[in-house]
Amino acid sequence: MLRKNKKLAILLAVVQSLLFVLMGVWARFMNESFTVSQQVFWRMIVALIIAWLLFGKTFNKKVITSLTQKDWLIYLIRSLLYFGAGVMLVTFSVNHTTLAIVSFASSLPFIGIFGWLMFNERLDGRAVPFILLSVVGLGFLCKIDLFKIHLSAGLIAAFLSIFAFDISYLMVRYHRTKMTNFQNTTLLLCFAWIVPFIAILLGKDGFFPGHLTVNAIIGLMLSSVFNILNLYLLNYIFSNLKGYVAGNILLLEGVFALAIGSVFYSETVGVFQIMGALLILLAAYVISYFEREEKQIDN
Repeated sequence: MLRKNKKLAILLAVVQSLLFVLMGVWARFMNESFTVSQQVFWRMIVALIIAWLLFGKTFNKKVITSLTQKDWLIYLIRSLLYFGAGVMLVTFSVNHTTLAIVSFASSLPFIGIFGWLMFNERLDGRAVPFILLSVVGLGFLCKIDLFKIHLSAGLIAAFLSIFAFDISYLMVRYHRTKMTNFQNTTLLLCFAWIVPFIAILLGKDGFFPGHLTVNAIIGLMLSSVFNILNLYLLNYIFSNLKGYVAGNILLLEGVFALAIGSVFYSETVGVFQIMGALLILLAAYVISYFEREEKQIDN
């Protein structure tokens, strides 16, 4: 059941969109020393250690023994979907199709469908045109030419990755209400290393990088801290907002990425990209307004 702290959740969803972009910045730092599998593995290990140092005192024997097999299974499935299927499928798609198509396909707001299927969430009919508008904006932002999109393994992987992420986000509602967000975040991280660990075993890169640069170490520490923060915020956001509302606000990630790329990396921004950013901003604002309005009516 949604807790309906909507105003704060909407604000945090905007913040989360920016944090997603910054994760890409820290990944660039880590690229100096780590392969993709090493990045994900060590990021999860360091994040788990930090989480236990920060939140371990909230656990005791009573809390641990109160968790049933179903509870542990939910933590395991969420973690495997997010850090396993989601991350690995995105990585595969990036290596097998263009980055623009990956960004477009893996960001489409399908989460409203899963919200309806899993929790029978009601979709505000007024929001439908703006959801479609956000898709158009996303296409402009990613500079997508629909006539050049062809079904491929990379495109399928990108679609599957967003399905994995969306289901993992919504599954936060299956956790016990007595468990705090700090506890849920920590327990999710307990399983986050499994898939990258297997990927390293199957690959030839080894567990440790051949060399470590200062930037790579900084990237590792920052990305680990941001992983904890990301999980915490996502748990809160999807506990308090409908899936389609949160999903459309999180599309602001592309807008932040456009701005950061232009300011810090001198990336060229075209007219259609600016139009796309404006459409996404408009859709996110209007849909969040409908959601806030609904709460006022409920009250």
